[in-house]
Amino acid sequence: ATIAMLYFTLFFCGGLAISVYEELPLLDCLYEAASAVGTVGLTLGITPKLHMFSQIVLIILMYLGRVGGLTLIYAVLSNAKLPLEKITVG
Repeated sequence: ATIAMLYFTLFFCGGLAISVYEELPLLDCLYEAASAVGTVGLTLGITPKLHMFSQIVLIILMYLGRVGGLTLIYAVLSNAKLPLEKITVG
């Protein structure tokens, strides 16, 4: 449920930010944001016309969607450390 809420929050906040900044219909911006978070590659053709801010929002959504929710949560909540041993190979 946490990962689903993370994706929904990214999707909705990104689409809303683009819609407010660009003054475009919310449904079109949500479609672009969903495509970015899902790393699908679909567009309504408005992406090339967006300003730099909106394109950066889409880039961040693409990156976070590609990395994955579970990886993001693990990176934030864990205290993982690199191994100290030297591994001999060969």
